[in-house]
Amino acid sequence: MHHKTFSPGDTIFREGDESEEAFWIVSGKVEISMETDGGPKVLTTLSDGEIFGEMGMIDDQPRSATARALTTTEVEVINEADFLQQIVRREDRLMPYLDTLFDRLRTASALLRAHLGKTWREARHHSTSAPPNPSHEVLDTLTILSTESSAALYPEGLRLNVTRFPFRIGRRNDDGHLFSRMDLPLFDQRPFVVSRSHCRIECQGAGYFVRDCGSVLGTIVNGVPIGTEYPNFMASLTPGENTITVGPEGSPHQYRIIIRDSPSA
Repeated sequence: MHHKTFSPGDTIFREGDESEEAFWIVSGKVEISMETDGGPKVLTTLSDGEIFGEMGMIDDQPRSATARALTTTEVEVINEADFLQQIVRREDRLMPYLDTLFDRLRTASALLRAHLGKTWREARHHSTSAPPNPSHEVLDTLTILSTESSAALYPEGLRLNVTRFPFRIGRRNDDGHLFSRMDLPLFDQRPFVVSRSHCRIECQGAGYFVRDCGSVLGTIVNGVPIGTEYPNFMASLTPGENTITVGPEGSPHQYRIIIRDSPSA
């Protein structure tokens, strides 16, 4: 096992390449994308402590996606023997890996349900919100605040400055569920309106957007519902003030998302 550093924009591997190694991110950010009929589709953004590229070693198939460094990124390069020793047999690395794996499976399941229910062409045609345009400048600060609807849940108010992406939002783990690491765990009671892994805020080179993770009741972003039951499962966040409702209309989990050009803005 050895370390390797990639500069911003470097391709770590391409879809279709032979798979002989996996990569554990020591520091930095990596974008995972896949070629589709409509062009490259960004699947997710990974950061410190996450692993990628391991599926090729497991199923002995070519790379199924392309990995690109978004920032200066240091990785541990892991071969098959290292994978067994450093990941499978070490609890401190196995649990984050399984958490990441289950997150990927949830996203893949949501994509599949969306594809079976409607074609990508129909979704893109009817959607009023799309992923950020790559020509936009990346903004620097993103803050989540409680609203009047969620005030009872946060008597002292909620204010979170988000610096790590993807930022996961879901139901708080009070039942010992193993794979439910959330960055914003939400208290919910039966009948639940918040799923275990409900949605997440992602950062693409162009800006920010919200992706529904296949939740049962969907997510509302700036008044537009997203999820597997709607024309699209992700929506852009715009500079300034945004609103997000985790769950259906009337859910108490409504929040403001403020995006500013700089910390001092």
